[in-house]
Amino acid sequence: MAAAATTDHADAETIYIPDRHKEADRQFLTAFLADYSFAMVVTAHGGLHISNVPTLHLSASDGWGKIWWHLAKSNGQNDALSKGVEATLVFHGPHSYISPNWYENGRAVPTWNFAVVHATGKVEKREDDVEFAERLSQLVDRNEKRYAPGETKWKLAGLPESYLKGMRQGIVAYEMTIGSVEAKFKLGQERIEGDRHGVLAALESGKGREPGIADLTKRYYAMRTK
Repeated sequence: MAAAATTDHADAETIYIPDRHKEADRQFLTAFLADYSFAMVVTAHGGLHISNVPTLHLSASDGWGKIWWHLAKSNGQNDALSKGVEATLVFHGPHSYISPNWYENGRAVPTWNFAVVHATGKVEKREDDVEFAERLSQLVDRNEKRYAPGETKWKLAGLPESYLKGMRQGIVAYEMTIGSVEAKFKLGQERIEGDRHGVLAALESGKGREPGIADLTKRYYAMRTK
């Protein structure tokens, strides 16, 4: 059975998840979708297509809710998505190499810890411009508050409506009703307490950390700009 899957999609697993790594807590997982909201949109209709998009999770009183996103009009994946196909959105959480040096029990091999959630459902193209503007405002407002707190020099509402409408005409909005969720949390939770303590202490000290976006941006600017 797929982790946290609804009955409509219970047999359509998109990821291998051992029982010890399955997570099904709906409140925890919907928070994960919001916390790690930059996702991969995967479709197979007419060939495999994958786009990387910021998303907006729309909660519901029952079920998993919906996920909203947009693509550039020139993106070839629109051909599939506009037909109302099924898609899987992949939400990647943090990940890290795990060294056996961090374990209490040294009789072990290295591994990689990670968390990922796959949300699958039917996609609907959204064409109402008023709704489009509202969803974009919600997306921007949420991300500005989270990633640029206290900064007020720029506001979406401060841009002319004619400019914003022109921008919307160059993108396409979609909404997916989530039919199933598969969640894999491989964080070493099955190991003995001493091993778990060692892993957590190492990660909290900064070990296992990969270069972040600032490091990559600096190196890439030096390589590609003058």
